[in-house]
Amino acid sequence: MTAEIKTYWLTVDLDESFSDGSSRYGMSAEESTMKRRADSSLAHAEYRLANCSNRYDLIDGILALKRSMQTRLEHLEMLYGLKQYPQARSGGWLAVLEGWGVIRRRMLQRMNRLRNAVEHDGAEPPSKDEFEDYCEVVWWFLRATTSLLTPHEELGLVLRSGEQHCFKLQFNPVEIDLRAFALAENVCDSPVPGWHKIEATLENVMPGRDEYLYQPLPPGVFEVNTKIVDPVFAEMFVKASLAETM
Repeated sequence: MTAEIKTYWLTVDLDESFSDGSSRYGMSAEESTMKRRADSSLAHAEYRLANCSNRYDLIDGILALKRSMQTRLEHLEMLYGLKQYPQARSGGWLAVLEGWGVIRRRMLQRMNRLRNAVEHDGAEPPSKDEFEDYCEVVWWFLRATTSLLTPHEELGLVLRSGEQHCFKLQFNPVEIDLRAFALAENVCDSPVPGWHKIEATLENVMPGRDEYLYQPLPPGVFEVNTKIVDPVFAEMFVKASLAETM
C-alpha cells in the first residue's frame, strides 16, 4: 500500500554534512559553446592588454571583459535559474552567486559600472594598470564558476545527527526530489516556527535499515519523501550541492 501524502513540518541542518555519493550532468553542445565564448572574450581582453598602445585598446578590452562576465552569467542563469531567487530582485545575479559563497561581487560591479560609463557616457577608460586588475578579476570569476557548469543531478548527504538525505536536483525551475531519513524530533505534523512546510509521505524505518545508503541509520528514524519547489527552501539543497561541486 502506498503511503498517504500529508502535510508536515521539517527542519534541516546541512551544516558539516558530508557526501555519500553523487552524479553530475555533462555539458550540452550549447553550453560548451557558451563556455568557449566566455573564455574567448577574456582571451581577447588579455590580448588587448599585452598589446596596448592607445586608448582604443583599453576601451575594447574593458568591453570584452564585460562580454566574458555576462556570457558566463547567462550560462549560469540558463542552468540554475538565478532570477527565481529573492536576492536577484534586489542585487541581480551576482548577488545570488555571492549569497551561495561562489564569488565576491564588489570589483565585478565596479568593472560593470566603468564599462557602462565608457560605452554609454563617453567616460575615460581605465588606466593600463587598472585594466590589468580587471582582467585578473574576470579570470578569477571564470575560474570560480567553471565547476558550476556541470552541476550535480543527484546527491546523498550524511548529517551530523546521523540523518541521511538523498535528493535529485532540477535547477531551472528549481525542484528537489527529497528522500530524507530524519529523526522524529525533526519532523512534526503541526506548525513549528522556522520549520518548513512540506507535502510528504512519512514511514517508520526499521532499525538497521540501510538499503538505500551505505551508512547505517540511527534508531528512531522516519523516511520522508517529498518534492520541494519553493526556491527559499530548495536553496539550501542547491547550496549543499554547490559546496560538493566547488
